Amino acid sequence: MTETTANMLQHFRAHQLLTTYTRMVDAKDVEGLATIAHPDIVLVRSADRAPRAGREAFLDLYRDFARSDVQESQHMATNLSVTELDDGSLAVAARFLAITTHPDGARATWGRYNDEIAQHKGKWVFTAKRIQVVRTALVDGDMLAPLNASSFDPMPR
Repeated sequence: MTETTANMLQHFRAHQLLTTYTRMVDAKDVEGLATIAHPDIVLVRSADRAPRAGREAFLDLYRDFARSDVQESQHMATNLSVTELDDGSLAVAARFLAITTHPDGARATWGRYNDEIAQHKGKWVFTAKRIQVVRTALVDGDMLAPLNASSFDPMPR
């Protein structure tokens, strides 16, 4: 395998895992998230006082999210960069945008992921998940268009 092919494969693996993660978060699929988290995963978030260590501590964040007032969510990751580490694991850096709706409006949160992934029992999983929120914008409910509004017709006011 050429170096270029190997780099493309690493990028593909990282992209697939990150996409799986965002879809599972949006679906509030805590059981699914457990399958892509290493037993010794470390979660670091800018909103937390200290890192969370271990799969159950990692999943607690997403259990809280599933119980929250979030009605719908859409997480998107972009600007993916992958670097192979000395032990064969991968450092994965990306930017994210998460849009969530709540009973009183919506939030747009953006920031950075700086993760590490590795093979565990023949499957690529997260060994470290680092979430750095840059900012969150709040949108009042009366600023949201009706659900049946067309994206290209004039918006009702």
